[in-house]
Amino acid sequence: MDAKRYTAFVSAVETKSLSGAGKELGYTPSGIIRLINALEDELGFPLLIRSSTGVEPTAEGRRMLPIFQQMVKLNEKAQQTSARIRGLAEGTLTVGALDSIAVRWLPQVISEYQRRFPAVKVNVVEGSDTRLLRKLERHAIDICIFHGDHSKLEWTPLGTQELVVWAPAGSPLLKHQSLLLAELDGQPFIRIHPEDNDTFDKLFFQKGLEPDVRFTTGSCQTAYSMVSAGLGMTLYCNGIAETWQGNVEVRPLTPQRFVEFGAATLPAPETSPAVEEFLQVAKEFAGTWPK
Repeated sequence: MDAKRYTAFVSAVETKSLSGAGKELGYTPSGIIRLINALEDELGFPLLIRSSTGVEPTAEGRRMLPIFQQMVKLNEKAQQTSARIRGLAEGTLTVGALDSIAVRWLPQVISEYQRRFPAVKVNVVEGSDTRLLRKLERHAIDICIFHGDHSKLEWTPLGTQELVVWAPAGSPLLKHQSLLLAELDGQPFIRIHPEDNDTFDKLFFQKGLEPDVRFTTGSCQTAYSMVSAGLGMTLYCNGIAETWQGNVEVRPLTPQRFVEFGAATLPAPETSPAVEEFLQVAKEFAGTWPK
């Protein structure tokens, strides 16, 4: 089976577009169509439903997608391994990261990695812990840097992030230089990444506290703007909002609260040389957090 064909199918599904797949892989839309048509002819059933708004997999396509995603990763691993045997380092690496990590910590790692392996293309995908974990499990990303559930994955601790309060300027709670977690009880609250429950539940619900969650968002920058507009306060990782402009004050908690972040990867046989090399660079920056 031609690797270009199943790679075109996977890209079309993930971008939801034939033109998007073409841009990602360096083909024209008609070239992508020819590859997918050839794959459908080889398999004997249709894989995509085409419409004016894009493409989506057929029922058969959804069944084949996880297999083809693994084949894409195995093909990439084979190419990377053969390149290294020839004394080269090339390929593509997709790194998933929580937004606060992607903004503050990850760039220094990528910079050093690119210095050592300039021929490797690095894609960064941001999202919540839960969504990133799902992407990793279905081979849509190669390595995941987050605070997520890593009990079934290879886990490398890389550092900690302090949790801080974002509050609207002028809030009565800002008379102190730090806040007790209990002071957030009953306050209008904006919850970031609502699908990630563990940290939130441990900090509030298990202690009998219940902020008044009035808004949820999957974007920390949207949450910051909502706090600036006086809609409520939120609790998030430090270091991400220093360069943002708004009517927002940041306060640490008393006592301080920290969450561990690290890199999750699939079991060793499924990782590529690029993942192993990136992980080695990431370890060199473990314990650091840019000021």
